[in-house]
Amino acid sequence: MRIYATADIHGKNDKLTVIKKNIARHRPDLLVMAGDIFNFIISRSVINVLSAIKIPILGVRGNSDLRWCEKKIKDKTPVRLLDNSPHFVEDYNLLGLNGTVVLPFASRIAFMESSCINLLKNRINDKTILVAHPPPKGICDRVAGHISAGSKNLRSLIEQHPPMLVLCGHIHEQAGVEYLGQTPVVNCSMNKKCSGAIIECINNRNVQIKMVTT
Repeated sequence: MRIYATADIHGKNDKLTVIKKNIARHRPDLLVMAGDIFNFIISRSVINVLSAIKIPILGVRGNSDLRWCEKKIKDKTPVRLLDNSPHFVEDYNLLGLNGTVVLPFASRIAFMESSCINLLKNRINDKTILVAHPPPKGICDRVAGHISAGSKNLRSLIEQHPPMLVLCGHIHEQAGVEYLGQTPVVNCSMNKKCSGAIIECINNRNVQIKMVTT
């Protein structure tokens, strides 16, 4: 299975144009958007662009995809929001954590973050792809080059219940790949140099990742 993973589109048509070009070039089976798909509103132009994409689109909400937008995302866009119920594609199961609360020098999925994360603990296995907007603490999460702004509870979840792969975004300047134990964490934020990642899932624990330059 080939995944094209992106994050932090923020409803910008130029970024959506790049996404369409990369889909045509790399021919992925699946588009995964790791949050901040929209920019506090759901515009008709973005809906039209997403609706023209001919492969399945899975995603999670980020901090600019507000909770009240969730029903509109489900009703008006082709994006299927992942949650704590496994969504199966081929032999893999995808789980999602929706939302992000931005705090000084840290991020949380939600104010009741531990409750959200506890729902996933028994559902993660070696064929799980976990999608969240913020990165885990200490991994692809440095702001201004040195301030670690990821989620502590997300890191603990990955350490204690390691999935096959983690997709995230949020910290735009940290697009890239780092490992937490043996789990690859891909920050697939779109920025001036990067437009996401192409990920080849060969089998469990055999994942090939290539960051896509803009």
